[in-house]
Amino acid sequence: MEINIGPGLVVAEAPQARIAKAAAARALDRVHGMSAAEALAVLTRQGAATCEPVARVVQGAVSAAAHRFGSPAGDWVLHGGEIGDGEPVVRVRRKAHGLATWITTETTRIRVELRVAAYDGGGTVG
Repeated sequence: MEINIGPGLVVAEAPQARIAKAAAARALDRVHGMSAAEALAVLTRQGAATCEPVARVVQGAVSAAAHRFGSPAGDWVLHGGEIGDGEPVVRVRRKAHGLATWITTETTRIRVELRVAAYDGGGTVG
């Protein structure tokens, strides 16, 4: 997971999530605009809204925000995100008698942006 931190902004990206793009997009749309704590609760509870790969990316962004800024998940809002084509995963399937075939698995890139709820744009949080 790649994490970039700016003033009042934390961006986390998973370049190879094993989930369908449509499912990840639905999950991200469902939690857009929520606080990070609410978004994690929605994404990790049992039921139709569960989406573990998106929840992992949000959790990574929340952890980076807590480490860098010292603020809890409730102070951050899921401001934006993006779902796209990920990097393919290539591996070998071994067969009997020295034969093998290549397997290519398509993945999804998940990008999540968290902004602090009370950010004035001038570099101060309050």
